[in-house]
Amino acid sequence: MSAAEALLGRIVDYAGLFPPAALDMESAVRNYQQHMNSVESWMLRSFVVPAGRLAEFAAPFEAVCCGEQEAPWTLSVICAAEEDGQAIEAFHEGAVFIGSLEAKAADARAAKELLERLPAARARYVEFPLEKTAEVLPALAQLQARAKIRMGGVTAETIPSVETVAHFLANCARHKVAWKATAGLHHAVRGVRELTPGGVRVKMHGFVNLFLAGALAFYGADETTLVNTLSEEDAAAFTLDDDVIRWHDNVLITDQIEQVRSEFAIGFGSCSFEEPIEDLKAMGWL
Repeated sequence: MSAAEALLGRIVDYAGLFPPAALDMESAVRNYQQHMNSVESWMLRSFVVPAGRLAEFAAPFEAVCCGEQEAPWTLSVICAAEEDGQAIEAFHEGAVFIGSLEAKAADARAAKELLERLPAARARYVEFPLEKTAEVLPALAQLQARAKIRMGGVTAETIPSVETVAHFLANCARHKVAWKATAGLHHAVRGVRELTPGGVRVKMHGFVNLFLAGALAFYGADETTLVNTLSEEDAAAFTLDDDVIRWHDNVLITDQIEQVRSEFAIGFGSCSFEEPIEDLKAMGWL
């Protein structure tokens, strides 16, 4: 396995149903099926769907899937209501597996109550206000749950600062809590981008920055190093060889990256699969 494969393998959860893409179910399902058959399919992880739309998912899925040689689909299900557990239990599709569940909680107490309702047999991700990081992460560690961080949205106010993200990563490493990211990560490296097509331009996070910072946090880097990694805007500062990724004096080999992705930095949700790939090709990483 190369360093690129270790870093990028199964890294993208396709969230075409969500803004800014906000596709209808049939279009999103067809897109995911096309991505699964693309050259870059090795980068693709789950199809993200709200629990309340699982029944709606079934018909488009049956229309496009699956040949005998195609891999089963994995879903990441967004839970937002108490009755979502019933929708999950009622969902049965032979070539589809629910791999993980995602939900929001306002604080540690709400997170514990939420996790009591969600099946522990599946990976469970909890999104929470980032100012509650120090409070919520110990509760997630105790209940063997994972964290979810929102990296952006359709307004500038939804983008957390590099200091906030660094604090989150450092505390996840300290408490041994795995995490995934969502929103605002269409581009590989931090820079000024349009929030929505033709919309306001703001400085947005890059997923290469984020996952390398996550790897450095996993191996004990301090928050200053994480802030600097997250702040890097020069794509040429990140260099890739067959079995090594470098950022200035920081070096990560394939085995280290593979461990980080397996145990800690799980992936990120994006409503576009094409944009991350375009950026990686421009960097010469694909």
